[in-house]
Amino acid sequence: MKHPVLCCSVAALLLSGVCPTYAADSQWYTGLGVGVSQAKFYPADFSVPPLTEKKKEFDSGFKLFIGQQINRNWAAELSYATVGKFHYKYDNGSGITQDGVYKVTGVGFSAVPTINFTRNLSVFGRLGGFFSQTRLTFYNAGFQQGSVGSGRQFSDTSLLSGFGAQYFFDGESGVRIEYENFGRVGNDCGASIPGGTCTGRANAKMISASAIFKF
Repeated sequence: MKHPVLCCSVAALLLSGVCPTYAADSQWYTGLGVGVSQAKFYPADFSVPPLTEKKKEFDSGFKLFIGQQINRNWAAELSYATVGKFHYKYDNGSGITQDGVYKVTGVGFSAVPTINFTRNLSVFGRLGGFFSQTRLTFYNAGFQQGSVGSGRQFSDTSLLSGFGAQYFFDGESGVRIEYENFGRVGNDCGASIPGGTCTGRANAKMISASAIFKF
């Protein structure tokens, strides 16, 4: 584990939420959501003067999650997110555009502190770890029409944080609006176009709306 302090912090948060009312308040839930995501590219890893560059840093994202409401104020969640496919394109004036497709997926584990305003409405925070897999594939690689470069892949762990609000209609199902920051994904390329096993770095974020079901 690349971030042992993160593991200890999450464990401490979860343990601190356990109380004598555990049996009465504990409940499992699951959910799925869609949203708008962003991968903010690090220019030092992608910019290659004098090539003309164009990037697409926004896409749609998708997530699945399962959690346990330990008590009224603490929950723990395990999630899977397809953050999205993003593009970094290069034009050398030949009429052929080299397109770097940057895909981010990952698994998150987090503690979720909750503040209840009413029986149905609450706000929450998020703190945990995101185990990401970043893949970069070049199309029209080397500015050769139809050429596809071998995909480069890198896995890493980053800090997962966020906040949101949720509302339960009937006590068993509800909706959630949330902002998540997945931290830095990918690896360092230095001052050149990604090469070898390098994918380049980006900061990944997502705003999503989810449906939640208790069971």
